[in-house]
Amino acid sequence: MSTVVCQKGKDEQVISTSSTDKSVRKLFTYQTGQALIVLGTLFKHIPPFSESIDKNTGNTLISLGRKLKK
Repeated sequence: MSTVVCQKGKDEQVISTSSTDKSVRKLFTYQTGQALIVLGTLFKHIPPFSESIDKNTGNTLISLGRKLKK
């Protein structure tokens, strides 16, 4: 948890940014999940990738991406 302290004369204002941290973390996790699903689908179905990369790798990336998007 981070806090920001702004000084105005003798008074101090403390602003908590924990809710902002949570929303940024949630957005990052969601987008990472989307990227993993796209990579897994690409590895699984696009011929240049599907020939050189095992299908289990694509399946694993897709399942990890789905877990992160929840």
